[in-house]
Amino acid sequence: MPCDKPVKVKTVTGKELELIPKKVWQLNPRGKKGVKVGLFQDPETGTFFRAKVPEDYPLCG
Repeated sequence: MPCDKPVKVKTVTGKELELIPKKVWQLNPRGKKGVKVGLFQDPETGTFFRAKVPEDYPLCG
């Protein structure tokens, strides 16, 4: 299932943009509440980076 909702994130260059993640997954350390992380691509440099996404965002990618 592809991701389709944009998320406001801070890029590697320091700009705050609304980007659509390539993939979203859940990280669950043992005994703790998990967080959702998304894989994004900076439109200027083309480098990939990870950033936290909201809890209500669906898992995709």
